[in-house]
Amino acid sequence: MNRPRTFLQILIRTLPLHVLATVAVVGGAAVFYSTSVSNHGGRWAMVGSWSMTALYLVIALTGGILTGVLDAARQTMERLEQALRDWLHTLPALRTTAETTGRDLSTVRQEYETIVDQYVTQAGHRLRLPRWLERLIRAALRGVVVDRFITSCTERGIQLVAPQEFRNWLLAEGVSLGCMPVLDQLSWWRYLLLSLLMLLAAIALTLALLTT
Repeated sequence: MNRPRTFLQILIRTLPLHVLATVAVVGGAAVFYSTSVSNHGGRWAMVGSWSMTALYLVIALTGGILTGVLDAARQTMERLEQALRDWLHTLPALRTTAETTGRDLSTVRQEYETIVDQYVTQAGHRLRLPRWLERLIRAALRGVVVDRFITSCTERGIQLVAPQEFRNWLLAEGVSLGCMPVLDQLSWWRYLLLSLLMLLAAIALTLALLTT
């Protein structure tokens, strides 16, 4: 398997684009407003408008950095999901095991939760996840994946399961079910920040049009 990009490499690639875009749009709208006020207002109005422009630029810079970090985290999460799928084919913990007989569902929860935690740890080390992102992933996966596996087995009337069956279920749907909430949360926060920044730009443009 080719070595995936780390979080830092993805961040370096995506962060400048987000910062340039937000500064250009939000900062450009604020500059347009300040220029309009300077042409039609007095000295204090001009000072106030350029002060607002400076504040807009700071907000745009901060928002660009945050949205860039969230986008890099989302892309890293997608690579983590793919890495987990690839490693499930090769990790000996589930491929070859001395315990091939089925075990009762009530006895496997802790063992399988440990297995999932080990997978996330190995993937996190390879992708060099920041601590906040790793904690977010662990909080989303803790208990959820194994609970859904046990629920799936119960619905199908299966009471005895082997590690190989857990591996197959992870490949079929478990990995996607565990990663989807984190991806949705990262995307939601990114779109929310972008919407707020666009709202600020719209307010500045509206004020500029009212001034002229």
